[in-house]
Amino acid sequence: MAGDVGSAISQVNANVLSLHRELKSFEQTTMQSFASVDQKQNLLENELKDFYGQFLAFVKADLMQKKLQLAETRVGNLRQDLQIKFGYYAEIRRMANGIMQGVDAGIVSEETIKFTTEEVMIKAPKYWLAPTLVCLSSWISDNRDIAEKALDESLKRDDYKTTLFFMLTMRRLNRIEATKQWVERYFLHQDPKKLSREFILILEGIVTGIFPPASKQLMMTKIQSWIDLLVAEPDFVQKQIDTWVMFYKATRPLVNDMKYPLLRDYAINWNEIQEDLRNVYSNDELNNFFTDILTNNASDIKNITSNLDNILSSLVTNFDDEELPLQREVRLNELIVEFHGDEDEAKSRMQIEEDVYSQEVDFLRLLTNAAFKPEESGASKVTQSLAVSISQPWILEANKKFLAEYRMEQQQDVQFNIDGWQSKTQNGSDEEELILQQDSYYENIRQQQLAANKLNYWSLWIGIGLGLILLMSGGEESLGSAVVSIIIGIVVFFWQKGNVAKKRVAINEEIDTKKAKYKEVLRGVLAEVVDLKTEIFIEDSKSQKLQKTIQDITPESFSSISADVSRNIIN
Repeated sequence: MAGDVGSAISQVNANVLSLHRELKSFEQTTMQSFASVDQKQNLLENELKDFYGQFLAFVKADLMQKKLQLAETRVGNLRQDLQIKFGYYAEIRRMANGIMQGVDAGIVSEETIKFTTEEVMIKAPKYWLAPTLVCLSSWISDNRDIAEKALDESLKRDDYKTTLFFMLTMRRLNRIEATKQWVERYFLHQDPKKLSREFILILEGIVTGIFPPASKQLMMTKIQSWIDLLVAEPDFVQKQIDTWVMFYKATRPLVNDMKYPLLRDYAINWNEIQEDLRNVYSNDELNNFFTDILTNNASDIKNITSNLDNILSSLVTNFDDEELPLQREVRLNELIVEFHGDEDEAKSRMQIEEDVYSQEVDFLRLLTNAAFKPEESGASKVTQSLAVSISQPWILEANKKFLAEYRMEQQQDVQFNIDGWQSKTQNGSDEEELILQQDSYYENIRQQQLAANKLNYWSLWIGIGLGLILLMSGGEESLGSAVVSIIIGIVVFFWQKGNVAKKRVAINEEIDTKKAKYKEVLRGVLAEVVDLKTEIFIEDSKSQKLQKTIQDITPESFSSISADVSRNIIN
């Protein structure tokens, strides 16, 4: 009987193991089949994407090649049109440049200049530079009547360019009274709400004394009236303050992530903390910025004079308004060729080029640009000093607003997430309390996991219940099966009990390890919080030094040349 029972148990175990192996084999085969199907599908999708991408690239390359060929043809045709319609304009520009160089050197005779310039009036009936050259040659030869007539004609054709030309030429030839008159006319052309890029260079020339002294007084009077006009507009002062606040924000330095590695890894509000650090770091950066302006504002007269001469040269050599539509077409097609048929890239580059030279800003914005980025705006340190001294009241108010805003937004607490445990600290001084909270967090996890790892009796009860059912059904064969069922239930029960015990040991070990590891992490985080709060306090206190520097920005802070101008403007 015992032998039959043992044999039956062995057979049942063998059948169970065989069934388990077959199920695992079927599962593996099925998963492999699914994986193979997924792999083939992904491969097919990738091949289709590659093919589609290659097709689009081919279409784009073909289109770009056609546009390249068309652009090359257009460049030649457009240049030919320019030569036919405006070829003589280029000759006049070369002539004007030569006359200017000849006058400077004093090696060209009056007769040569007169003979050369009189012909241009006939060949260029609309070009402003033609009567301008006639006027210049007549002035050199002291022919007042023709000079005045030519000047009238030149002003009719283009008043602004003629004014700028003679203002710069008279300054170059050191004609003091004539220069003053042309400077006055030049300022009449200026709209304080729409000033061109070249104005900053003219302003520099007047500020640094390159123009006659009388021009400086004229400029100061004009600028004062502009400031009065602009400041009277609603919200204008507030806009200036907001512009400087934007500048403060833009100058904030970046934060070195390695300085606070644990906060970087565990602080929930690390991004906001970085912003706090950038804000307080800016105090030192800005103090250095304004101190540099206060201490390094010597003027480069030679470079400023060269810039003024470049304006005159550009005025003489640049294309006329009549030519611009064709010249723009030529430039666009040249860029298409340069970018190998990429028309979108060519148009984008051309837009950038046009924006750079056509930008117009109001007077105070122009000075603000000179203060922010003097190199990019074409200004020198002298003009930067002038701009800062004029803007000092707005700079100070902007600084107060910037400080108030970043202090209001400053993070009061450092929030952190350490292995799922979230908490916060204000200054890192509550270490003992936080460690207790962390211990409690891990003990709760321990109890939850241990509770979930309880011993189940279902296998034992199923085995016993099934055995009882078989016994009640009667029969000798049922007795053997009932015994087998009960034995299997007992075996599975004790196997589960052993697993539960092992899992409980593993849970306790894991929790103990985490508690020890992340307790040290917490201590490290709190130590970095202490350092962080100390650094923020120190860096923020530098704002007092910055405000003192800004308050000290007065006309007397700068060189005597710019001080005279800014003093008169501010007072």
